[in-house]
Amino acid sequence: MSTRQENQKILMATHLPTFKRLKIADPYFIAKSAWAPPGEALKMQFFPNELKQGRDIYTELSDFNAVSEDPTHTLYKLKYNPFYAEEYPLEQKTSKSGNDYEVYVVPIEELVAIDKKTGKEIPYNNYQDYLKNPSKEEIETQEADFPDFGKEYLDVGLKKKEEDDPKYVPWKEDEKEVKNFPDWLNTLDRIASELEKIEKKIK
Repeated sequence: MSTRQENQKILMATHLPTFKRLKIADPYFIAKSAWAPPGEALKMQFFPNELKQGRDIYTELSDFNAVSEDPTHTLYKLKYNPFYAEEYPLEQKTSKSGNDYEVYVVPIEELVAIDKKTGKEIPYNNYQDYLKNPSKEEIETQEADFPDFGKEYLDVGLKKKEEDDPKYVPWKEDEKEVKNFPDWLNTLDRIASELEKIEKKIK
């Protein structure tokens, strides 16, 4: 399993209490980064095979290795848009290893934030305005406050794929992992219980 896959799995686990409240047993979660050229609004990249799933995509803003870059650990949702091919620009890219690929560029304003207590959807820009003056109770606890999910809970035995394999394609491996979520989501249910205990302690 790649470092990104392992980190993404841990990142998703922190949002299990919210998924339980929303009664979403098989969430389509992908850690994503946001970027912008100087003077432009933030954007995100999605691979064609991610958008063609026909599902809402849940995400947390992270770096390329799926390590969170969001101190509030907000869960966002990109609602499925059946007209994505017409509305989102398709750009050609080349990886560091020289492989060509395509991505759709999506404005970050397309996201909605999910309130972890109520499940309410908040438009991205409105949520950013709210975060300018958050109360202490609404700020997510730092990473040190969470159990060590990787050591305690996440030994689920997904098939390893070596990154030096010339046929290795990271985003396809992530897609396989998403399809495997139902097999180990019950195991991670224990994490949701641990997080709920933490939430009660910090209230």
